[in-house]
Amino acid sequence: MLLEKISMKLLLLFTFFALLMMPIQVFASPDLEDGTYTIGYTVLHADNDSASIANDYWEKPATLYVEDGQMKLEMTLNHSSWITEFKTPVNGSFQDVNVIRTDDADDKRVVQFPVDDLSSPLAAHIHVIVEDINYDHSYTIRFDFDLNQINPVSVQSESEGKQEENNGSVAQIEDDDENEDRGGATNQEANPQTGDLSFIWLYALATIVFGFILVRKVNALGRS
Repeated sequence: MLLEKISMKLLLLFTFFALLMMPIQVFASPDLEDGTYTIGYTVLHADNDSASIANDYWEKPATLYVEDGQMKLEMTLNHSSWITEFKTPVNGSFQDVNVIRTDDADDKRVVQFPVDDLSSPLAAHIHVIVEDINYDHSYTIRFDFDLNQINPVSVQSESEGKQEENNGSVAQIEDDDENEDRGGATNQEANPQTGDLSFIWLYALATIVFGFILVRKVNALGRS
């Protein structure tokens, strides 16, 4: 009986230390080279992680500009006339975003603002007025950025010292094969979680099996 208790303690200790050695996945704001990217995001409520109704009024994806380590986001708003105020945090206070251009015919506008961190939701203040239904309300929303949906449009090359030209929202690639290779590399880099999780589970399973075999051997030695 005593030997079985000792064996069980050995198994628990072995499993504990093995788990401590397992790799831990940490999500952080990506270290991006200077250039232009697209990034997916969702507009959330201020106090919970469900999508806000305002999510439908912010078009996806956003455009991310990186220059000298500084980031700026460019977003397109539809139903622009409803959103009379849009403020984001700048230097510790909420300030109006910069309006880049407006399209009254389609009721859209493009805005831009700086951002420091993409790894956590970004709060923003908006004021919405819909006169047809007598709606007038100010509230807080949060932008939740998907770090797995960051795709390059044009990236500054350190070796060449110049930026690839892009006339639209999609980079111009001369060679189709090069485009496929770049897309494959981007997807592979953007979604590493599946392989990492599989490795973790295999490691945990191997640890448990090895610990079980160790306990069996200890018990066998005790009986001999």
